[in-house]
Formats: sequence, C-alpha cells, structure tokens
Amino acid sequence: MAELGQSIYPTLGIAEANRQLDEAIRVGCRHLFTSLHLPEASVDDWREVRRLLERAAQAGMRIAADVSRASLAQFDADPEHLAPLAKLGIEIIRLDHGFTMEETMRILRAEQFTFQINAGSMNRDDVRRLEKEGVELSRLIAVHNFYPRRETGVTIDFYRRQNRMFREFCIATGGFVPSLTEPRGPLHEGLPTVEAHRRLRAAEAAAELIAEGLTDIVYFGDPGPNEKEWTAVSHVVSGLIPLRVKWIDPLPPELEPLLADVHTSPWDAAELVIRSPISKPFVRERGFDPVPRNTFERPLGSVTMDNTRYIRYFGEVQVTRTDLPADERVNVLGRVIPEDRPLLRHIGSGMRYAFVAID
Repeated sequence: MAELGQSIYPTLGIAEANRQLDEAIRVGCRHLFTSLHLPEASVDDWREVRRLLERAAQAGMRIAADVSRASLAQFDADPEHLAPLAKLGIEIIRLDHGFTMEETMRILRAEQFTFQINAGSMNRDDVRRLEKEGVELSRLIAVHNFYPRRETGVTIDFYRRQNRMFREFCIATGGFVPSLTEPRGPLHEGLPTVEAHRRLRAAEAAAELIAEGLTDIVYFGDPGPNEKEWTAVSHVVSGLIPLRVKWIDPLPPELEPLLADVHTSPWDAAELVIRSPISKPFVRERGFDPVPRNTFERPLGSVTMDNTRYIRYFGEVQVTRTDLPADERVNVLGRVIPEDRPLLRHIGSGMRYAFVAID
C-alpha cells in the first residue's frame, strides 16, 4: 500500500508555506517533501524555515529535504556535521548539486538518516556500487524528479521500468503528481514526474503511479492541492478507487447497502468487466430477485447487475471496461461519470473500489 506526501517550499514564501502545512496536517498527511535551495528564491529569515520544519516534525510528518551545500550552511550543518538537520526533524536527505562523490558516499553512510536517491538517473551498476561502498540499501528511497518545464517529464514505461529495478534490491520508491489547483511558479505548468500527467487529474495520475504495486510514496509536487484532490488521491494511494456514479433509477432499498459497500476486484480479473465477488452472495442471502429492467446497451463505465434470466448467475454486479451490447440478462443500474472512467483501467487484481452516488 502506498502513502501520500505533500511538497512545501518555504523559500518561496514562509506565510504561504505555513498555510499549506496547516492544510497538510489537517488532512493527516504523513510525508513532507521540501526543497531548501530553489535558485529563484531568497530567504530573509531562516529561523522561520526552522520553525516550520519543527512544526511539521511535531505533527508526526516524515520530512524529506532536498539540500545543497549552501542550504546546509543555513542550518549550521556541513557534509561532516549533519546533526543540526536531525534536530529539526528532518529524517530523509536528498543531496543536490555541489557535493563531491567522496562527500556523497560519506554522507550516505551516515546512520541517522534515510536518503532519497535520484530514481531516474541510476541503473543496476550504480546501485551495486553503492552496496559495495558500504551503503545500506534499506536506508535508501529511490524518488523520481519532478519536471517544471513542459515536455520534459518521463514516460510511464520508463518510470515503471526503473521502479521494477529498484524492487529487485528491495529499495522503496516514490514519484510526484501535479495539482491542477495551484501549480507552483515560476512556470505554473505543474510538477509531475510523468509528462502525460501534467494536465491529468491527480487521482488518475496517482492510480497510474501505484499500478502493479511499484510506488511506495506519491508526493504532490505542487504545494496547494484542494480538498477534493486530497480526498481523491488519499483514497487511491490507500488502494481504494472511488467511482462517482449516476444511478438511472432510484435504487431498491435492498440493494443500497451493497452498492454503498467497498468492493474488491478478484485476483482473476476479467478483461471486459470489473466484477464484484460480494454481490451474488449478498443478493441471495437477502432473497432479492433482480427482475429484467433497463436491459439496454452497456457503454464503458456502465454499472450492471445480472438479472434472473441469467439463472444461477443472477445478482452479480459488474462495471464495464469497454462498450458492450445490450443483453436481456443484464440490467443497467447506472453510469460512472465521464471524468472517472479513466480510473477503470487501473482497477486490477485485488484493487478495491467503491461507488459514490451523485445527482
């Protein structure tokens, strides 16, 4: 199961960063990524940055900080003396420019920290070299970059290929999704890892990152997701995909508990539909007989129930993954709204999903 993180950039404005931290704490976010050396930013009072980091740590957030040699100095730290970072609550360090290879290797051996390594620039030989140099791989997290400039993000195939490689070494992985609410300046183009996610809804981008169990932490790259984005992505990374549905007719009272429940796609997931293993037993136990009704065409995203004409198979709830023809044995109950239909392709074996009724 993946976890959700937020990115905050105090060097772009401490008041706004504190507001964003308040929101992240309110929604129960457990991971914080921050960069302390943005080239376009200057900081008047580093004491305020320290206070923000301390507040995040007191709230129980696991802080990952992208640092340079210059930003280390602002905290009275250097490559030989990293203890001041730990006092601020920083648990995870990501090294940026300005460190020699010798310094990098020495820092990576520092036992009080976990380290983020650049997931997009390493191969198997690089990982083996770290291991040979005495770096404990269990203290590494391979996190991909985000890409502020349009057209420079990676492909989802590259992202997955790299993460499969890190999985071979039991190294945790992470990536970034954008927020469409408040893209970070100065370009305001979103901060995704995968280029195809730049203008995609955050929930769909997150679902694609965590597919196949290949991502451990999904960070918002942009600092200001709204509540809807927080809620949707929180569900997705926890392994539950919410599907907003418009029901065609009012639901029979007997079916309301079933269709308000959480469903799990079976391990032998079907190609054309998403099945609900709990639906047939539910219907049989309550003696509900779904008579033929609304047996019309089933375009992608149709929520259906097999009726009594399916003999002993009646009662199963399904969601269509593709356009299917009308079948007199299948009732159409409702439709997943168009905005949520792209999520259907991410409901694979063992993935949980739930219907959210809308008017």
